[in-house]
Amino acid sequence: MKTLTLIPPSKHSKNVARDLVYGCWCKGKRIAGIQFPPVSQLLVTTVLKEAGHDAHLLDAAALQMTLDEIKQKIVQEKFDVIQMLTSTMTVVEDAEILHELKQAKPELKTIVTGSQPTFMPQATLARDGIDFIIMREQEDICRSLVDALAQGGEEYKNVPGIGYKNENGDPVINPPAPMIKDLDELPFADRAMLSEDVDYFNPIVKRMPFTTMFTTRGCTAKCTYCTSPFFYGEKVRFRSAQKVVDEMEYCQNLGYREIFFRDELFTASKKRVMDICEGIKERRLDLTWICSSRVNNVDDEMLAAMKEAGCHLIRFGVESGVQEILDNVRKDITVEETRRALELCHKYNIDTHAHCIIGSPGETKETIEQTLEFVIDIDPTIITFGITTPYPGTPLFNEVAKVHPEIGDGSQMDISRLHTDTFFNQFFTELSNDEMSKEIRRIYRRFYLRPSYIWKWLKRIDSLEELKRVTLAGANVIDFSFSWSE
Repeated sequence: MKTLTLIPPSKHSKNVARDLVYGCWCKGKRIAGIQFPPVSQLLVTTVLKEAGHDAHLLDAAALQMTLDEIKQKIVQEKFDVIQMLTSTMTVVEDAEILHELKQAKPELKTIVTGSQPTFMPQATLARDGIDFIIMREQEDICRSLVDALAQGGEEYKNVPGIGYKNENGDPVINPPAPMIKDLDELPFADRAMLSEDVDYFNPIVKRMPFTTMFTTRGCTAKCTYCTSPFFYGEKVRFRSAQKVVDEMEYCQNLGYREIFFRDELFTASKKRVMDICEGIKERRLDLTWICSSRVNNVDDEMLAAMKEAGCHLIRFGVESGVQEILDNVRKDITVEETRRALELCHKYNIDTHAHCIIGSPGETKETIEQTLEFVIDIDPTIITFGITTPYPGTPLFNEVAKVHPEIGDGSQMDISRLHTDTFFNQFFTELSNDEMSKEIRRIYRRFYLRPSYIWKWLKRIDSLEELKRVTLAGANVIDFSFSWSE
């Protein structure tokens, strides 16, 4: 069967970081125009290819293709199935695109995967343009579904983990599929399927070209605003250290010079991290890398090993500098743990990205100012701030929906408004939408336009390539800070 994994363009932004399967995407100048190669979508495409299907991937967003150009390609190349990763903030636009594509080729079958199909299956299936949904992990389920569609008839009705529309157009939700027990069984994503015409822009990457990888699924925390632990199950599942280093070596042999690990919690197992670092050194891999961690999942020994093995930046979910706010969202960290983690990273000259949110339950102007002062004090290399959003599948969403059912399936908060506008925050904070939108931009100006911060960056730039990346990223952030545009 001929399948196409489509990463569609968006009318709201040139860059939507839509590679994370469980949702929570970002976009625009607020994140400095960052782009990610769609390796998570590439992985499921690779699974389909290895199952014998004529599987292809099209990053139409990165190629800046129009909808008419996508239609033409689908008709000319005679695709049978299109699959698309969607989320709460893009499902409306994604369904409209799929509807248009089905108008161009009515026999086309469409499949959507991701957070919105998982947590709002019936509402997702009710949208025109969507024939099938896949809930939770996509690889095994998508292969089974496409296998069934290739056989013809109604075999697809027996595939666990999917939803479809019956003869009357009503949604049917099948029983859930089991989670993948051994992540080592998944293949390496076939990066040869990525277009050679795209250079993915990412200012925090030191060495180009770069690629992304995953080595875990899930998170040990249960933060009330995050879909990840509820999407991937109760436990963190790991790829083995050997498999991780094998793929790193595979990527180096393809010509990549840096790996951006997209795990929520790369550091969940200290032993595995130490084994990965040892494997990198033993094989003498010439790769730099970036990962994410919780602030209470790193220590002196681990950071020393990570630095020696090529790690140059760690992304932390700092969220707030006020303990009460952290407790309100069940972050399960302390302000002092954050301070200590950043101090250790400074000790080993590892850059840091502090991700923060405002507008959580209990937020006030005073707590926002305390968080900003705290973040300036701990001195991360870069920051991003967003507005806390109740996503379907999270405890925060469920709490709001009980009192305000008009929140619906959450899709009113589309990608055009995400992280710069409020969404039912007035029910758990003291601040209005205008106040929080202004606060986001004030924070960016206050942090990034400090003379000491600018001077620090000027001193560290050591190549023309880095100068170009930093200048473009800085221009995006400054434009966002002083305007309402994205």
